Amino acid sequence: MPFLKKNKVDFITLPKPDNTISFFQNMKHLSEQNWSTIQLNKNIYGFQIQEDTTWKRGLSDTDLQRFQDDIGFSFPEPLMNFYKVMNGLSKPGINIYGNDGINAAFSPVFYSYPQDLNMIKASIKWIYDANLISESDLLTLNISRIFPVCGHRFMLIDTPGNPILSMHGDDIIFCADDLSKLVANELFENIYNVHEFENLKYPGIDIKFWLDEK
Repeated sequence: MPFLKKNKVDFITLPKPDNTISFFQNMKHLSEQNWSTIQLNKNIYGFQIQEDTTWKRGLSDTDLQRFQDDIGFSFPEPLMNFYKVMNGLSKPGINIYGNDGINAAFSPVFYSYPQDLNMIKASIKWIYDANLISESDLLTLNISRIFPVCGHRFMLIDTPGNPILSMHGDDIIFCADDLSKLVANELFENIYNVHEFENLKYPGIDIKFWLDEK
């Protein structure tokens, strides 16, 4: 669907997505600027980022190693770079759809370590259980392991390029070419150079099992 014509000042030009530390640093700075004046939309169902939210300090090499040890596998470079810069948000996401905010629901938007470790593990286990597979089966059959970055957006750890799938139980679809495109599209709706952040309708790589008909 084409974008409606808007004044250029409404749009933001982002650096080319490339999963580098520099890219994520730019995302951190620009998103915090945006959140300083953001307003909640009562017509949106789902968790929104609250006004004056900031990113938590990125993880040190020591904390990143602990994180990987706790999860049980090594992170690919894009995920390492992401967590070196940003480790979740200072405020939880808020869902105010259908109420006045008094009884709003709260949940992390991007996961933090160590605060959300149990939630991360539970999310991974939920997907494995729903698809009747274990991590040992994945390793034996050469199927990629998964890691939740935000919400139900999971990175494929062992697939070249580390694409992102939307995984809700056994309801699984392709979501993003890589982490940098996912982060940009999750954070900004008004990207001026949006063509650089468009994702393939069908990935040009083989995603074993997860996108197979079960």
